[in-house]
Amino acid sequence: MQEDQSPSLKFLLMGSVGSGKTTAIKSVSVAAVVSTESRATESDALHRKATTTTAMDYGQLQLNGQKLHLYGAPGQRRFDFMVPILSVGVAGMLVMIDNGAENPLEELDYYLTVHKSCLQKKPAIIVITHYDDNTTNTHLVDYHCYVRERGFAIPVMTIDARKKEFVLHALSKLQTAVERSKTAQLPNAIFS
Repeated sequence: MQEDQSPSLKFLLMGSVGSGKTTAIKSVSVAAVVSTESRATESDALHRKATTTTAMDYGQLQLNGQKLHLYGAPGQRRFDFMVPILSVGVAGMLVMIDNGAENPLEELDYYLTVHKSCLQKKPAIIVITHYDDNTTNTHLVDYHCYVRERGFAIPVMTIDARKKEFVLHALSKLQTAVERSKTAQLPNAIFS
């Protein structure tokens, strides 16, 4: 059997509980997804679903001539220690925020603060999910402004993590950002 020799990239999907990290990986992976879903017991996890990731999810696909290795980090904060482990060798990140969360901008702020050094060094995209669940009246422009006010130049977009074409579009944009960063060496931070 011949081994695949195409270039590969490692992407990390991190973000709030129920934002669709596991769903996104399952919607695009061509390999069987490795998942560590367990019955949810905490209220933040129960907000959206009966199960939650406890260690990581893993899937892979070919996109634009490159193999992408997708790692999904747990959303529960008690498992935050997994993010630095999963970040080793990462080329780019999708930060997924559930727009239906009680305070989605607070969730975004948490990820921008806790993972600031990694987000300033590696290309990233803020991905807003459950955009139709807008009980907090938080709009895309609010996310854009929030990110800039905190000194980041990270693009923001909405996706439906259940739909393969939406996830592929976000991954393709991240892939392009990674390629551009290799030549331009532009950080995600606008201010030091």
